[in-house]
Amino acid sequence: MSTELSEDALRLLPSSEEAPKCSSYSRLINADPCGTALAVEALILIETPLPWPKPVFDHPLLKGFSSTVATSLGLTRVLAMVPRDEDPGIGIFVYQRDEVGVKSWTFRPQGPSDLAQFASNIRTVTPDQLATTPGSLDPPELAVLICTQGSHDICCGSEGTKLADELEERAPGLHVLRISHTGGHRFAPTAMTLPDGRMWAHLDADTTLSILELTGEPSRLGSQCRGWWGAPSGPGQVAERAVFEQLGWELDILPRDITVSPSEDGWTVSLSVALQEWSVEVRRGREIPTIACRSDGGLPAKPNHEYTVAKIHPPG
Repeated sequence: MSTELSEDALRLLPSSEEAPKCSSYSRLINADPCGTALAVEALILIETPLPWPKPVFDHPLLKGFSSTVATSLGLTRVLAMVPRDEDPGIGIFVYQRDEVGVKSWTFRPQGPSDLAQFASNIRTVTPDQLATTPGSLDPPELAVLICTQGSHDICCGSEGTKLADELEERAPGLHVLRISHTGGHRFAPTAMTLPDGRMWAHLDADTTLSILELTGEPSRLGSQCRGWWGAPSGPGQVAERAVFEQLGWELDILPRDITVSPSEDGWTVSLSVALQEWSVEVRRGREIPTIACRSDGGLPAKPNHEYTVAKIHPPG
């Protein structure tokens, strides 16, 4: 991909006298976050004491792990998680995308050597067959995973931490998991909600609770949806969001299968939703710059582009 910005993108850059945060800037230009969510079949969250380096996998406890890896569960994203309690051992939460919702397991290796063995075993052995002693509690199915890794980006470290603190204060029973970088720090605070597996941008506490309680209006929340983890990144997630905005929360309890095909004008995305076929025509949208956070003029900046939905063909 070219690193040169188009004239339209250049016009969106901050002035040379400005050095904005990347999250503030993305709000200013009304950047659409959709298409930037993780597209994986599973998550592995590992309790990892702070401070976290950049990249987080330079942490000595995470030796043998990498950001994205093929495991017995399929393509898996590995994330550090701020330790949640004082129990001995290292807490591990495993979430696998199911036809609807998630399957989950918890493990508690007793030290780095056990954790390294887990890293090796999980590549070929399913969680229910692992010899590692399971934890005493199942991972919380209803949870919000918030990126708070300040060593990666100040926006996640400040805004993500602020959101996590507020949610813990307002909803003491809610499982708020503080995790490492998930991409898209320019959309901080950014988070994933479970069991639906959606990722979100520019969250606040009220919006997050409305998502978890299913009281928010999907047609309005769509502008903050980065995508669903079961859809291919880019056009696939944009098309799935378009159907989500029409069907609402019901979509998250229905099985979905998504296929993206190139077309003359962009992409045609076919969504099989509970055996009903939707077709969404997606086009390339405006080119926007992804700026360097707190750098004069936002430089160096990289080109990125948004997507637009040209047409939705509902079933029948």
